[in-house]
Amino acid sequence: MLKRLAHLSVQALAIAGLLFAAGCGGGSSSHTTPTLTGLSIYPGTITVAQTQTVQLTAYLGAATTVATWTVTSGTGTITSTGLFSAPSTSETDTIQATAGANGGTATITVSGGAPSVLIAPSAVAVPAGAQLQFSTTTAGVSWTVNGNGGDAVHGFINTATGLYTAPLTPPPTGSVTISAVSGANAGTATATIVFSNASLNSYVSPYSAGNPQPYAFAYTGDDGSGFLAVDGSFVADGNGNIVSGIEDVNSGFSVPTTTPIEASTYTVGPDGRTTANITTGLGAGIVWQFTLISNAHALLVRFDENATGSGTIDIQDPTQFTNPLALNTYAFSVSGLDSNTFPLGVVGRFFGTGGSISLNNAILDVNDGGTSGTDSSVTGGYAMDIANPGTGRGTLSIDCPTFDTDFGDGAAGTGTVVFVFYVVDATHLKIVEGDATVYLTGDVYSAPATPVNLNTSAFVVGGSDNNGGAVGIGGVFVTSGGAGSGGLLDVNDNGGHSPSGENITSTSAGLDTTTGRVNLTITDMNSSEFTFAAYSFNYIALDGSPATGAVLLENDSNVTVTSGVAYSQTSTATPQGSFAVNLTGVAVSLQGEQDVAGQFTTGTGGALTGTLDVNNAANTGRVASSVPLNTGSVITTVGANGRGNPLSLLTKFPTFTLSYYVIDQNTALLLEMDGSRVAVGSIGQQY
Repeated sequence: MLKRLAHLSVQALAIAGLLFAAGCGGGSSSHTTPTLTGLSIYPGTITVAQTQTVQLTAYLGAATTVATWTVTSGTGTITSTGLFSAPSTSETDTIQATAGANGGTATITVSGGAPSVLIAPSAVAVPAGAQLQFSTTTAGVSWTVNGNGGDAVHGFINTATGLYTAPLTPPPTGSVTISAVSGANAGTATATIVFSNASLNSYVSPYSAGNPQPYAFAYTGDDGSGFLAVDGSFVADGNGNIVSGIEDVNSGFSVPTTTPIEASTYTVGPDGRTTANITTGLGAGIVWQFTLISNAHALLVRFDENATGSGTIDIQDPTQFTNPLALNTYAFSVSGLDSNTFPLGVVGRFFGTGGSISLNNAILDVNDGGTSGTDSSVTGGYAMDIANPGTGRGTLSIDCPTFDTDFGDGAAGTGTVVFVFYVVDATHLKIVEGDATVYLTGDVYSAPATPVNLNTSAFVVGGSDNNGGAVGIGGVFVTSGGAGSGGLLDVNDNGGHSPSGENITSTSAGLDTTTGRVNLTITDMNSSEFTFAAYSFNYIALDGSPATGAVLLENDSNVTVTSGVAYSQTSTATPQGSFAVNLTGVAVSLQGEQDVAGQFTTGTGGALTGTLDVNNAANTGRVASSVPLNTGSVITTVGANGRGNPLSLLTKFPTFTLSYYVIDQNTALLLEMDGSRVAVGSIGQQY
């Protein structure tokens, strides 16, 4: 039986995919959706003028549902189809919808006199990609969306007829303003955009119109063997069907396999939470649960009782499928288990020369079960998979003498590990080991051509402590002087943790300008030193801006192995809005993996509403879908250095008390800081 604890380090690496360009989109409307026993109402909170109409929609999970509508407070009226008519006085009305044992509420604030141009409806939820006809009794109006004819972020409107086409992803703030103007007269309406099946669409491509733009996916977890890593590519049609794909599976049960993804289905809910039923050449029964950040990116968990795991989904750029590793510098990180089932991590840097890895300054660091080393005798090569065009699939071989001795593979003299990769874009490849040597998975990133040192960064790493327990470390390190005394640090060692971040008394980052290797040392207030080999990489943040990060591999005696990522910090603001969330970790008492995907929205005083989907393998392998957050779930205002604690996600059975580390205005890293489990994760802003 393979060891079950080692791949917490793999999951710490998996969150790196969160920050690659996904696009993000900004009313008097909000996606806040108070939920009573499972029914959600959109729009959930809305402000309208007197005498206006609001079309409410009830959702039970991902599906719209017929509900019984009641005005429980206020003088407005509502029809059996959910069309609310505001009174001619200013007030706040509460609407309740019930469907069987399920219920939900919405709040409508009526404010101000009736506008000179009345638009019907004046507020409505529109599924992503759908069309809706707005109307008015005023003749000769000109229609706009957010002040013009529209764009891909806010949707488009026919300026003559008022036919509106929603974007594929909710825009910033989740809603848009529809205006109708006739001379000096004007009126507005609010369209709240909700996710739909159209949000996952390979046929809407900025790279090659009319040709499918597939999605790369990768997740790592446990299928009972102690190790499972799956990478692949699929095409989604925007109508709930996955029409084609391929995946590579590395499991402790068997040698790596490659199999097609056959006719499969998915259903996207209004909050971006998505269920996909996957059929491969090996049969049916695989379920994914993921949360869309946008139409280009999602956070994924395996969600059937046969396995669990966490990872990401990224839209692929087919223009990079031809020669993804040509004439550029790359950083990479992989982790998992060696052939003796000891925890294993590898990070490094190389130069791609169009088919080979250059001997010039190629280097890697290995930590195999607590034995660390650096090797600068690295060679290798890659080839695209011509048998599966349009998938971005290829193979990458990395060879160095260290592999002969450190991997315990019994293959002395070869020193070569072969990976299967899937191209995401010009900055990123997902990789999984494709031979039967060891068990590794991770990422390859484009790197600065000229080596650069680290700057102030949020980071998280995970892995195994010296006693075989799970350990997670997170925080913010400051590499130059100034406030913060070097940053703040959290450690969760098999459930033992400090209730608050401790000061980092010093941080040093020594750069080797020849190889690009950084020797990172973080010293805490107890004089404990944490040392890491680090290599910088480039990525595109969710807002489309270029950014930098670094792969990390711990190489001191504090732990057996930890590995993870650091991201240059560009904001220290408390997260506000609606977020996709992912957590992966190990339950302390049962030593079994738990994986969580979901969505939450921030409210007054940091209160959180939302829903989680939990694969609770540590509890007899049971999965729990659509678990609402309880009252008391909250995100605390960020403190020094962009660290916040607690971010509390409370549900009827699992409770997660987290520290969070802000990267930028859209993203943050997570580390669980309670005695229940050791978990790492991330959040990405939807709107």
